[in-house]
Amino acid sequence: MSKETLTAEEQITSFLNDKNNKRYHYNHLQEEDYKISSGSLNLDLAMDGGLGCGIHRLTGVNEGGKTSCALAFAKHFQKHFGDKGKIIYFKAEGRLSKDMIKRTGVDTDERKWCVIACNIFEKVFDLIRDLVQNNQEKRKYMFIMDSMDGMCRQSDYDKAFGDAEQVAGGSLISSVFLKKQSLPIAMNGHIAIITSQVRIEIPTGYSRAGAKPKQAGGHAVKHYANNILEFEERYNADIFWENPNAETADKKGNPTGHMCKIAFKKTVNEKTGAKVRYPIKYGRTDGNSIWVERELIDMMKLWGYYEKSGAWIKFSEDIYEKYKDLGLPEKVQGEPKLLALLEENKKLSNTLIDEFKQDILKSGV
Repeated sequence: MSKETLTAEEQITSFLNDKNNKRYHYNHLQEEDYKISSGSLNLDLAMDGGLGCGIHRLTGVNEGGKTSCALAFAKHFQKHFGDKGKIIYFKAEGRLSKDMIKRTGVDTDERKWCVIACNIFEKVFDLIRDLVQNNQEKRKYMFIMDSMDGMCRQSDYDKAFGDAEQVAGGSLISSVFLKKQSLPIAMNGHIAIITSQVRIEIPTGYSRAGAKPKQAGGHAVKHYANNILEFEERYNADIFWENPNAETADKKGNPTGHMCKIAFKKTVNEKTGAKVRYPIKYGRTDGNSIWVERELIDMMKLWGYYEKSGAWIKFSEDIYEKYKDLGLPEKVQGEPKLLALLEENKKLSNTLIDEFKQDILKSGV
């Protein structure tokens, strides 16, 4: 039967039944649907539960928290998939360290984790393509490219230092890669995280008016990324101190943590333009650096779990009855004591975190 005599439905069926075209068939009911936690209650809620499959960009200033956030997602990706998932971390600059890995709690078992010290676009992109296309083990991958700024073309890598690099070479090759692989990565249930720096492009002339932020990778990454999270600069007001109420700066003691600030430049859940803050506590290891207990206190306050009476925090009767068997007292003396309670009682704090996520995500707040 000629194509001219086939109905539209018959032509589509014929196209999809061709063995060379079966991979093009899209069924939304079979779409991968999972969320990977960041470890932060605030960030997870802003992302409707966490990071989904596809391409995501973490950008921002130096030491804003991009690599630590990527590794936090990696830890929870391993927790979600176990031996069926693997992190491929492309180390294109010197940021990754043993201390950072220990702090974020990533499992370095070779079945779940692999670091490839390579900053050549072609080699990195060829490996990602091969792993996605030839996935006989049906594994789930999280690819972390840290960072796009540290990568270069093979031709530029081979040149002498005095030779000029090809203009927009990296942008061009990343654009070609994303056109070819963004759909296979997402449809096969993988995640790719691309980190990059924000730099200010200063205009020529005497005036600096009109200075614009510039990011590596060109416009293609902005287009193909599901989410773009921009990490903002940290100021003194964002630092937590041992004695925050001290009258002078020299009496505040040592810093105990800081507030990480993220602006959503692009999202898939209509929250573009929103800003999220989450606290980091210094000195913690094994993936506990995100100070989720502080987030819990803010959430409990917002949802009316307790009332303050002088120096005391008294929980509502129904909240006390619900959680007393997990160690929640009727009242505690001040937020520092409540913070210590939540830090020590992991069963209580983890239960509260899970229930907040379920209730808020279900309500769509």
